[in-house]
Amino acid sequence: MILLVAGGGAVGYALTRKATGGMTPELTRMMEESISQLDADIQSARSSVKSRAETLSQVGEVRSSIGTDADTTKERLGKEIGFKPQDGEVLTLSQQPKGGALQTLFMLPADGMQSVHAGAEGAYAELTHDMLLITQVAKVETSQSDEAAKAFTGFVTVSRPLSLQKATAGLTKEGVTGQLVVENATFQVGKPPADAVTQERPLRNLAGAKFVAMIAPAANATPTGVLAGGGGAAALGLVLVIVGMMGGTGGTKKSGATQLPSANAYNTNYQTAQTQLSTQMAASDPTTGISPGAMVGRWRIVKRIGSGGMADVYLAQATGEAGFEKLVALKVMHPHLARNQRAVDHFLDEARLAARVHHPNVVGIQDLGKVGNDYVIAMEYIEGVDLDKLLAAARAAQKPVPVNVGLGILCKICDGLNAAHTAVAPDGTQMNIIHRDVKSANVLVSRQGAVKVVDFGIAKAATQSHLTVAGETKGTPSMMAPEQRVGEQVDVRADVYSVAAVAFELLTNNAVNLDLAALAHLGVENWPHLPAPTSLRPELPPELDSMLLTAMSFDRTRRPPSCSALEDMLEGVMKRYGMTCSDKEIARWVDSELSRFPSDQLPASTGSISKPSGFA
Repeated sequence: MILLVAGGGAVGYALTRKATGGMTPELTRMMEESISQLDADIQSARSSVKSRAETLSQVGEVRSSIGTDADTTKERLGKEIGFKPQDGEVLTLSQQPKGGALQTLFMLPADGMQSVHAGAEGAYAELTHDMLLITQVAKVETSQSDEAAKAFTGFVTVSRPLSLQKATAGLTKEGVTGQLVVENATFQVGKPPADAVTQERPLRNLAGAKFVAMIAPAANATPTGVLAGGGGAAALGLVLVIVGMMGGTGGTKKSGATQLPSANAYNTNYQTAQTQLSTQMAASDPTTGISPGAMVGRWRIVKRIGSGGMADVYLAQATGEAGFEKLVALKVMHPHLARNQRAVDHFLDEARLAARVHHPNVVGIQDLGKVGNDYVIAMEYIEGVDLDKLLAAARAAQKPVPVNVGLGILCKICDGLNAAHTAVAPDGTQMNIIHRDVKSANVLVSRQGAVKVVDFGIAKAATQSHLTVAGETKGTPSMMAPEQRVGEQVDVRADVYSVAAVAFELLTNNAVNLDLAALAHLGVENWPHLPAPTSLRPELPPELDSMLLTAMSFDRTRRPPSCSALEDMLEGVMKRYGMTCSDKEIARWVDSELSRFPSDQLPASTGSISKPSGFA
């Protein structure tokens, strides 16, 4: 037996010993990840500079500057808030007289990297030292009427440099060397070995560009001496074992041994339990409700105002001493779910979590309990309508939400969610509440202009009593962050993603559908597969393009780190453009939408955007 084990170990060592050098699977994976990331950065930069160049080419002060001199242009554009570089951009305005040379009128920053393509309309990528300069040049038509101005053609150039040192740092760290080739220029990554073996990988978002990996050839990994000796020892050991077995009287099973159930048995039991629960739910009548006038504890039912998969919501009147009365929204759990302890824990967790969040932009929880056989949550009643219905009404009327009102509502949503994210338990510990189902239907807007986040029914917190089954997906797929859609652990950046999706709907007057499963065939390189907001609504501040699309990045590390950070960015845009938004302005917008449709006849949500091809 000893010979068999020793020989087998020697053979195993010889066969599994890793080769030195060569493009190992780990190096290949690292190379592919780095190239994919660079590809995504290139595509993001291209989308950003294209949108900016096209937008700036239509700005009045830019158009009126064509045909003037550099001093006049500097005076005009120095005061134009839209003509300011963002996130490392370089902006250049040039003019070219008919038959003359191109002249630079204005450039910000003055020492920025300047593209050699400034006078040629189109998209470009230039490799300069350790930077890849992504550029878009847009033609500018002068708005001046005099013939002298019309003799000039204008160009606005927007460039964004990408650091190749940063993009290839992972390759260098893992010992991958080679060259990034863009047109006739190259960028060296590490120091290639003299006898290198090469592998080429194209950059999908940059025609003609490629990365050429240069790796030392693989050395022989299998020591033949060890392999031969180990094989002989193993063979001899096997013969001895067989001889010993033939000389025995047969084995007898040891008593007391326990046979573990197979994985298939566990799966069968789980599927049976799911089937039983589904049958039980199907046998229940989902339309059964509580009649108006009925008493549920101390609350008198006025009417049913909503229904979901777990509960009905009623407008109810709370009564108290000395004729005290107050309207509440009473959420009553469906009776058939009250027999399911996991569902009960889930329902009660909603109230416990929301009750810890005290903020004007979160619907308040007033009471929680069990009345007879009914589990109920008493919530603050909001006289208004959910944002989803308001947006559907705006789309039906083809009347977009005023920009300042949309930004104001988004800031309030961010503020409410940040309160949930930073809420603490009674002992002062962080609760880490994540909503996980942020969408326009879970934002209530009152007739007085209040904005409230509601429905923490699937919120996740460190202190909750029920646990989500591994791989289980809860929420609304069309607004859900990719990591949440595939059942991974989520953090506050999942809510940031969903707020940005709501923002896209709110500001562009177009619904979105970003279900990862539905869009898997498109890949992740161009995620979120949405056009720039300004391409749908040109009057939007151009900063919102990169802001919202970045907040919906597939990679959560690229998003703003919190809803508070996203709120600061939105408020910055409002301040930059002199926008304000009071509760009265929101209230006036709500009234204008509701006045066109009776509250019980608001249109349902209409078609949604899932990819840019839906737009001309």
